[in-house]
Amino acid sequence: MADNASGDTAGDALPRERKPSNTALAKQRAHIENLMQNVDKPIELPQPGSKKPLLKPPPEIVLNVRGSSAGAGSSDFHTYRELRRKEHLRIKLMEAEAAEDAIGEEFNREREALKRQDEEKTAKNRAKRQKRNKAKQSAKKSKPAEKAALPVADE
Repeated sequence: MADNASGDTAGDALPRERKPSNTALAKQRAHIENLMQNVDKPIELPQPGSKKPLLKPPPEIVLNVRGSSAGAGSSDFHTYRELRRKEHLRIKLMEAEAAEDAIGEEFNREREALKRQDEEKTAKNRAKRQKRNKAKQSAKKSKPAEKAALPVADE
């Protein structure tokens, strides 16, 4: 009890250390600090991937050809279904690419039209501004000429 009278308690002697927080900001901060410790080390950035899935073109030569007297075998339906699925996927991707191209072309057309309108408006305003400035300049030049042209009245 005498220890408590002096004001020292066991809890006040050493404060507990906090655990590092596990937030995204803390992770990013730690990552940046690690990068800054090794400034000379080059950073390897991943290359951006292609947006479009690559499909093989349809086969030119069909390898599983049936004979003229052969009937449908047990695996023919599954083979047909797989070929049909691949062809439908290929057509769907081609249509999506065509639609994306059409949207891009439409966007570019609209952007060019807006750009042309802006340029026309700018040219019109430039012409008005130049005309106004030319009128001011001619007014300034004509004022001294008018003063000189006025006869001075001698009394």
